[in-house]
Amino acid sequence: MRNRLFLLLSILLLSSFGRLRAQQIKGVVQERNEKAPLVAVQLVNIHNNNTAFSDSQGNFSISAAKGELIELRCAGYRTMRFRLSQGNIPPFFKIYLDKLVLLNTDKYASSNLSPYQIDSITTHKLYSSALDYPRMTPMQQIESPFSALSKNNRMKWAFQDSYAQFEREKFVDYTFNENLVKELTGLEGKDVQNFMKRYRPSYEALRNMSLYDYYNYIKQSAIRFIRQGKPTAPRNSG
Repeated sequence: MRNRLFLLLSILLLSSFGRLRAQQIKGVVQERNEKAPLVAVQLVNIHNNNTAFSDSQGNFSISAAKGELIELRCAGYRTMRFRLSQGNIPPFFKIYLDKLVLLNTDKYASSNLSPYQIDSITTHKLYSSALDYPRMTPMQQIESPFSALSKNNRMKWAFQDSYAQFEREKFVDYTFNENLVKELTGLEGKDVQNFMKRYRPSYEALRNMSLYDYYNYIKQSAIRFIRQGKPTAPRNSG
């Protein structure tokens, strides 16, 4: 009996010690080149599967202990990992993610899918566990309010919303691309970049345009852009 009690106390002490070692790791995740905050980046503690997501400012907080490995996942960016030091842990981490180039398309080489569609398929598979997580209907939220308010559920649904927005922006990037704009407008250099920033269409507008309307939109917008960019000739006085 005494041995069992000693064993039970040892287990409790060890588990308590493990909990004391863990601490909240705080920081911010940004895109490397533009230094813009990244929203809904998924952080996973590889040792215990504890999960967290960055907020609208890129800030995050996740429980981890010294020596543990944290993995960061974000649609459209390279997955990266960092291990906590066994020594002093910084009070705040600033982490940069690199944009992901199109994934390997060898598997789809014989298909008629566009690079945009191939990238969407492969990226969706990478995050399928979170993206395929079922959402609750309004009636289900009323019947199960604790599930509706669950932090884990809300983070997954927020990630789904962020991913949907990312996919819409990626579609615009793929459709409204620099090569096409150059071909239709004859613009070069910084003029192309300025034009694309000023006349970037919305996702909804692109979806509602025929190919003819879309090309005409670019050409007519370029005419306005060039006219507005021409310096005004000075008037003769007197």
